[in-house]
Amino acid sequence: MMGVADLRHEHNEITIMLDILEKICKLLDAGEDVNHEHLKQLHDFMVGFVDECHHAKEEKSLFPTLESIDGDESKKLIEILLTEHKTGRKYAKIIGEAISDNDKIDTQNRSKLVKYGRYYIRLIVQHIDKENNILFTMAEKKLSGEQNQKLFEEFEILEKEKIGVDKREQLQEIIHQLADIYL
Repeated sequence: MMGVADLRHEHNEITIMLDILEKICKLLDAGEDVNHEHLKQLHDFMVGFVDECHHAKEEKSLFPTLESIDGDESKKLIEILLTEHKTGRKYAKIIGEAISDNDKIDTQNRSKLVKYGRYYIRLIVQHIDKENNILFTMAEKKLSGEQNQKLFEEFEILEKEKIGVDKREQLQEIIHQLADIYL
């Protein structure tokens, strides 16, 4: 597999998570209870898969590689994407705090979870669109096959160091189990 294709594939997994989050926000907004463990698992995916794995691959490998090849042409886009990563981390942190360790979410935290869950969804949906249609298209044009393959190899190393292959597979399995429940 090539590096850019790996990132595109991860966007599919992230989109499933966003669909689950939207469904959960609707349930919470309607006053229904949601299994607390499912909320924690969803948050673990946001932090472990989206940020520590996917965004780390972009920040540590893809972005520097593109800047070294492309210079100023990609720099502004990368700055915007980095800002969005930072905002996503902020929203995920607030969501995690709203979930907390209590089995029952109080009204204030329920409201915060719905509000920031929806902020997170809007941010990441437009972020994925920007990456799929602009960044990845640019990368596929600019990178040689060898450079794209080297990125994939760097991604595998980074993934092992950051979260581990087992953790990645576990997070993906959990998100598909949650999809069977909520979608």
